[in-house]
Amino acid sequence: MNFKFSLFFIFLFNLAFSQVGSININVYNDFSKKPIPATVKISGTETQFSGEGNVVINDLPSGNYTFEISAAGFESNSLNDITIVPNQNLTFSIGLSQKAADIETVLITRKAYKTTAESPVSLRNITSEEIQKNAGANRDVSKAILSFPGVGSTSTFRNDLFIRGGASSENKFYIDGIEVPIINHFQTQGATGGPRGIITVDFLKDVDFYSGAFPASRNGVISSLFEFNLKQARKDKIGYKAVVGLDDLQLMADGPLSKDQSWSGLFSVRKSNLQILFKAIGLPFLPSYYDSQFKVSKKFKSGDELYFIGLGAIDQFKFNLDADPTLSNLTILDRLPIAPQWNYTVGAGYRHLVENGNWLFTMSRNMLDNKATKYFRNIETPENLLSDYQSQEMENKIRVDRNFTFANIKMSAGTNYNFSKYNNRSFLKSVSQNAFQLDNYQSDISLSQYGFYLQGSRSFANGKVNVSGGFRADGSSYSELTNNPLEQFSPRIALQYKFAERFAFNFNTGIYYQLPAYTALGFQSENVLINKQFLKYIKNSQAVAGFEYNGKDNLRITAETYYKKYKNYPFSLRNQISLANIGADFGVVGIEPVDSRGFGETYGFELLVQKRTLNNFYGIAAYTFGKSQFSNASGDLIPSSWDSRHILSITAGKYFGKNWNIGAKFRLQSGLPETPYNLDRSQLVNIWNISNGPVQDFTQLNQQRGNLVQQLDVRVEKKWIFSKWQFTTYIDVINIYGANNPSNLPVVNLDRDTNGNGVIINPTAPQNQQVYSLITGEQDKLTTLPYFGFIFEF
Repeated sequence: MNFKFSLFFIFLFNLAFSQVGSININVYNDFSKKPIPATVKISGTETQFSGEGNVVINDLPSGNYTFEISAAGFESNSLNDITIVPNQNLTFSIGLSQKAADIETVLITRKAYKTTAESPVSLRNITSEEIQKNAGANRDVSKAILSFPGVGSTSTFRNDLFIRGGASSENKFYIDGIEVPIINHFQTQGATGGPRGIITVDFLKDVDFYSGAFPASRNGVISSLFEFNLKQARKDKIGYKAVVGLDDLQLMADGPLSKDQSWSGLFSVRKSNLQILFKAIGLPFLPSYYDSQFKVSKKFKSGDELYFIGLGAIDQFKFNLDADPTLSNLTILDRLPIAPQWNYTVGAGYRHLVENGNWLFTMSRNMLDNKATKYFRNIETPENLLSDYQSQEMENKIRVDRNFTFANIKMSAGTNYNFSKYNNRSFLKSVSQNAFQLDNYQSDISLSQYGFYLQGSRSFANGKVNVSGGFRADGSSYSELTNNPLEQFSPRIALQYKFAERFAFNFNTGIYYQLPAYTALGFQSENVLINKQFLKYIKNSQAVAGFEYNGKDNLRITAETYYKKYKNYPFSLRNQISLANIGADFGVVGIEPVDSRGFGETYGFELLVQKRTLNNFYGIAAYTFGKSQFSNASGDLIPSSWDSRHILSITAGKYFGKNWNIGAKFRLQSGLPETPYNLDRSQLVNIWNISNGPVQDFTQLNQQRGNLVQQLDVRVEKKWIFSKWQFTTYIDVINIYGANNPSNLPVVNLDRDTNGNGVIINPTAPQNQQVYSLITGEQDKLTTLPYFGFIFEF
């Protein structure tokens, strides 16, 4: 009797204090979005769980899991690297693709990696857990994407991604079907890069990253597409998470918002500590920021869903005048403006399930307010004012998407309408290739953008062949050159042939268009939109082909080759260079006279070997050979600023006992083309007093090469799991051994007297002939950035 009582007591003790959690897995038809009966198996075990559209697994010991999901008549799929947290009920949704109707004999295999009929090539998927444990990413999506092929970057502290040789302005971002133009703090207006991501990685389920084969439902994509898929809030109760890091402080909450659990929400606020870190390591600029993000959703009994999302940021900036007056620090202080920003995106979506497919209605509004002020030598007097830039971009968007089947063909169709406003009130002094420039103008423009698409796919030969074809057409009210959608007719076709059990040949080709940035569309001179008579949609024609191998134990190997041909690219009339060469720095791209004479091409080869977590080990190895060329003033193709011939990335990690996780990422990138300085022209007093630094000689555009950069990042993480909460500490060291600066250009600044003024060599000469004495030095090595933090989950 005492023995039985002891066993009963032990059972109650374990139930009350065991480190367990639970998970709900909602399984639906990926095309129609309707729930389907499914079976879930925990990878590495034979235990199975079943449910009618929702599979519940209770009492799971805390840890990382992969769940294999299957359903009759559907291809199997998986949820990878799901972290079960004690005392939490997690909810995940996963779509399964329907098998071809004519398949008679099917080999049951688990689909560990995502592909679609529309995008059989150039589609990568990364989960939230993979982002968080990616060494050097510091929980930032853009930095984690650097592990994949075709992705290059310009420095360790910015998210200026160039994909397959295209500029960072060519990237597009969506969150749950709603376009989000800005995902980085201090974003470069007219491009997409910035030093720090805004999106809360803890709210992500996963990210679909397209480097080609873009779906017809997305307009304005010519280089890459990021589809951020948010997770569902937990259902049992409100949960909390706090991240206390060296770089920021973040608070999060998620859970049900109504008694029947039909309403739920995700909420996050974050405050920067980056200015403290940068001051401690002696950097001359101190950025700080705030951001927030939310999603509120309502699930109806019919399966319909209504949701609201929002994210926004406030960015502030000041100089660290106490930094050591090294040549590099003085140069940065001279060149950087004070550039505060704020931005937001809010939107709503409604998904309505019908007998044949579903409808998705979305509407959103986004806004950017960007300012930049610069004084000569940072002395704030009226005569020293070099730039006073004030600009706003506002967009209101409506989209309607419809999925349905017709004669065994999966079809999708839709339309979109955007109403945009752009204003700019600026005073700008600058130095162009051959002259001084003074732009003092006010610009207010309003324009509409509109488009529609149709795409279909079907399987043949017992599912061995998948074919997809479609088109979209886009127009804008900006001018007669852009208002006819048929002028931007964008066809595309994709093919997948599974010629062996685990092998497939994949192919895609298409034409894609993008409207130039508002900064170029809205530039005025003497109250005239002088670019209006020249600017067209940028045209990009692409072809991608490759082979794919899906092996055992979560192994995937792909080899792809690509070719991209550009036409109608904006071209600077002042500097006689394509705007495809700029955009990877603080500032603004496109506020100048441009036309559409630019053209270019990029091509290359990519190899990817990927292994998702199995037996506590994970890894990615990627290699890219690429060439990127754009036209110069003479109409010849020359290497672009993104012409990195070789990129190698190796990312690996392992889970150890007692909840340790150690990962590393090594990246090697060959030097990027650089344009040399014209030092003779730069040292002229009249030039330097406006440029605040050396000016480039664009007659020698990209005729030099920067340094080869090899960088090692390391991340160490340790978890402590308690009965009702979890504590994690991590350290993420970026550039652990101090790699070379990517730039091979000299650091150039004034030779200064004891008062800090520039020394003039010939003070008695006429003013327009006076020259400064300049001093030059080598670029500093890249700074090692150590990040560490503590994560509390309840």
